[in-house]
Amino acid sequence: MPSSPERPPSEHELRDLAALADGSLPPGRREAVEARVAGSPRLQALLAEQRRARGAILAASDAAPASLRASLDAERTRRARPGRRRRLRVAAGLAAATACALALVIVLPGSESGAPTIAQAAQLGARAAEHPAPGSYAGHPGLLDLEVDEVPYPNWDAGPGWRAVGSRDDRLGGRSTQTLFYDRDGRRLAYTIVSGRSLAAPSGARRSVRDGTELRSFQLAGRTVVTWQRRHHTCVLSGTGVSREAMLKLGAWKHGGAIPY
Repeated sequence: MPSSPERPPSEHELRDLAALADGSLPPGRREAVEARVAGSPRLQALLAEQRRARGAILAASDAAPASLRASLDAERTRRARPGRRRRLRVAAGLAAATACALALVIVLPGSESGAPTIAQAAQLGARAAEHPAPGSYAGHPGLLDLEVDEVPYPNWDAGPGWRAVGSRDDRLGGRSTQTLFYDRDGRRLAYTIVSGRSLAAPSGARRSVRDGTELRSFQLAGRTVVTWQRRHHTCVLSGTGVSREAMLKLGAWKHGGAIPY
């Protein structure tokens, strides 16, 4: 039977998309909204449209006269006061003209955070590798010659038996990321490290402690995701066909203290 058509998004969902697009959605709601978007082509298209509009807004507002920028900032502050409803108007071609983009500044809630989410980092693990796997770090058999802000990747082949098979680099919310792919018996895991300060864990994620390391885990679009902190950086391990417990142990593996935490 053909699938039933997807229902139009509610006004509440549209407001969530606007907040997700500009980074103002509270961390406690962000993961749930991203999970809904991941399962809805319609919401994915609307979110992409909002992000394009926001890019045009930022570019246009930088070029706008100081008096207009001040007026828009004042209006944005007024609308952000507690008790006021934020409304989103979705229309075709939001980013088509600078005038329209400037007008939307007073509709879309403003935010300076723009930080990526752990869910976004986990989604990188579903992409293909673009670079070969790094070699071993000279003099440190428990490490590989790949790092993010001096946080090196573990050589799991030296212990748990997962072999590095490729890597990719991306940017999320203005931050650089590296994703290293590991393989064992045809199963694949993706280990992403996000540059910059640590990201907030999803509020609904399950907390676990292994070997003194605090980890959080959750499900996202059919993938198991485990996240933890190393040197105040966010590490995200994701994959399918691997038990949550095995992934928790990998996240906490320190190779007898050789892996810096």
